Amino acid sequence: MTNSTAKTNLTSKPNRGTDGRIIVGIIAALTAALVLAIMDAVAYNLRLTYGVIETQLIRNVAGVMFLVALALLRRESIFPNYQGRGIVIVRGIMLIPMGFLMFSSFKLLDQGSATALVFTYPIVLTILAAVLLGEKTGPWRWGAVLIGFLGVVLVQVALWMAKGDEWAAIAAQPIWLTALYSLMPVGAAVLFAFYMIAVRYLPPGLPALSITYVGAIASLATIIPLWVLFGERVPLDWGSHWWQFVLLAVCSLAAAQSLNIAYRSAPASVAGSLEYVSILFATGLAWMTQGLIPPVGIWFGVSLITIAGLVTAWRESRHRQKPTATPTSE
Repeated sequence: MTNSTAKTNLTSKPNRGTDGRIIVGIIAALTAALVLAIMDAVAYNLRLTYGVIETQLIRNVAGVMFLVALALLRRESIFPNYQGRGIVIVRGIMLIPMGFLMFSSFKLLDQGSATALVFTYPIVLTILAAVLLGEKTGPWRWGAVLIGFLGVVLVQVALWMAKGDEWAAIAAQPIWLTALYSLMPVGAAVLFAFYMIAVRYLPPGLPALSITYVGAIASLATIIPLWVLFGERVPLDWGSHWWQFVLLAVCSLAAAQSLNIAYRSAPASVAGSLEYVSILFATGLAWMTQGLIPPVGIWFGVSLITIAGLVTAWRESRHRQKPTATPTSE
C-alpha cells in the first residue's frame, strides 16, 4: 500500500477583515496622517472666526459638493445601495461628535498638544481589536497599551503645569470644567477608534469611495438640524477664507478615503501606529501657521505614546511574518 507523502503548507495567517494589501494600507495611513494634520490646522484657524458647529457645517457642505461633482464625473450614484450601508451611516453620524470634541478643544489647546492626545486612539484600537475582532493580543501589546496610557497622563500633567492658570483665567469657569476641555481630544480618540473598527464589519470588496459617499451624506444630514437649532450665525468671509473652505473640504474627503483604504488593507494596529507621524505634522503646521509650540514637558509623554504605537506595529509585523503550518491529509 502506497501512502501519499505528507505535505505541510506554510501560509501566513491573514488578519481578520483585511484584504492583505499591507503596503497599500501603509501608504494610505501615512497619507491620512498628513491630510488630517492639514485639516486640523485649517479648522484651528477657522475656529478663531466661526463656531464649532458652523465650522463642521462648512466642512460637510463643501465636502458633499465635491463628492457630488465627483459622482457626476464618474457617473455613479451619490447614495449607492449596498449591504452594510447602515454601518456606514452610523460612521458618518459619529464624525459630528468627533469633530465637536476636537474643534472645541482648540479653545484651550494648541494644535500639536490636541493632536498628541487624539493619537491615543491606536491604544483604544488595540483593545477593541482584541475584544470585538478577536485579534490575538499578547503581553507586548498590552504593555504598549499601558505605556501609551502613561504617556497620556504625562501629557495632561505637562499641559496643566504649563498652562493651567492661563486656561482657568481665559475660561473664567471652575477648574474641573476647564479640565474637561483638555480631555476632549481623548474622547474624540475613543470615538475615532470605534469609527475605524466599524470598517471591518463591512462586506469585503466594497469600494472605499462608496463608503465615503454615504458617510458624507449622513454627516451632512446630521449637522444641518444641529446648526439650525444650536448653531452660530457668523457671516462667512468668502474673500478671506474661501481657500480655507476648499482646503478643509478636500482634506476631509481625502482623509476619509485614505482611512477607509488603510483600515481595510492593513491590520488596525499597524495602520493606527503609522499615523503617529501626524503629531509631528501637526506640531510643524502649528508652528508655521500660528507660531504655536507645545510646552517642553509634553514631549516626554508624546514619546511614550509614540513608543507604544511603534511597539504595537513591530509586534504586528513579527506576527505576520510567522508562518502557520497547515498539514494536509495523507
